[in-house]
Amino acid sequence: MSIEFSFPRSDVSTAVHVVDRVTDIDVSPDFLVLDSEVKNIYGDRLPLCDYVIELPGGETSKTPDILEKLWLEMNQAKLRRDSSVVVAGGGTVCDVGAFAASTWKRGVNLVLVPTTLLCMVDASLGGKTAVNIAGEKNQAGTVYPASEIIICPEFLETLPPEEMANGLAEALKTAVIGDRQIVEYLLRKDYSRAVAACLAVKGRIVAADLEENSERRLLNLGHTVGHCIEAISGFTVGHGAAVAMGIPVAAEMGGNHDFALEFKELACKLGIETAIPSSITLSGMLKHLESDKKTTGNGRIWIIPRGWEDCEQVLLDRTTERELLEKIWQ
Repeated sequence: MSIEFSFPRSDVSTAVHVVDRVTDIDVSPDFLVLDSEVKNIYGDRLPLCDYVIELPGGETSKTPDILEKLWLEMNQAKLRRDSSVVVAGGGTVCDVGAFAASTWKRGVNLVLVPTTLLCMVDASLGGKTAVNIAGEKNQAGTVYPASEIIICPEFLETLPPEEMANGLAEALKTAVIGDRQIVEYLLRKDYSRAVAACLAVKGRIVAADLEENSERRLLNLGHTVGHCIEAISGFTVGHGAAVAMGIPVAAEMGGNHDFALEFKELACKLGIETAIPSSITLSGMLKHLESDKKTTGNGRIWIIPRGWEDCEQVLLDRTTERELLEKIWQ
């Protein structure tokens, strides 16, 4: 199966191909950035090349030091503007690998092979790249859509349970934003259909707003609180789990207690934890909120779920925001 998404920049599009097995992945990289655990499990079945850079999965790889390391290796490999960089791994490895590709020679050809459910349903599509700065999430990055994304469900067969839960949470977020049917796919463990449906929702939104000036902000549902939880926990709470914790908070801030309860019940059925750890304090939240990218001089834009396929962007001034959060944290 193949799908193509075009974006509102001249000559920018992403082709998504779905293959059944790892051995069906057909790429010819000049430079390969590879998750070390993926290399351990699938290395003998992946198309390798002379320059293979292994990175550990997790937020520890999303740093300026790792980015500089990739640039130095790209220089050693003498990559040209027409060279092809392939990144195979989860969301963090794809984020930093794509950042390096987007900035080397001001952009080389980029192919992503997402190997986690979270990366398949969300992180791989739309062009966002990033590294963390000073313990804050995604403070530096670019918008650089991959020319090709290759989805292979076989990778999910060896994914640890906590990583599956992270992906399920991000897929559930997408269901809230744009397609309630995704919930049924997840409950049936029909992950191929869930991935396709998630990409359809995100692709439609990003195709209309690549630079995140309007509708694309909806994809940040749960992320305002979620990114704070990740940072406060020292990234011991996974991204998807943190987003799942953030969505009921956003619903409660919008006065939609019933939807918050419904979301928590569905998340529980899928094995997703939504209870915020006691170590996440309100004072810590308020501190880290100031690094949120949706912050403006007038306040912060929150994505508030009103119901399924019905989310709204709401600008809250700091006083109102604090009062709402204090009620939730009581």
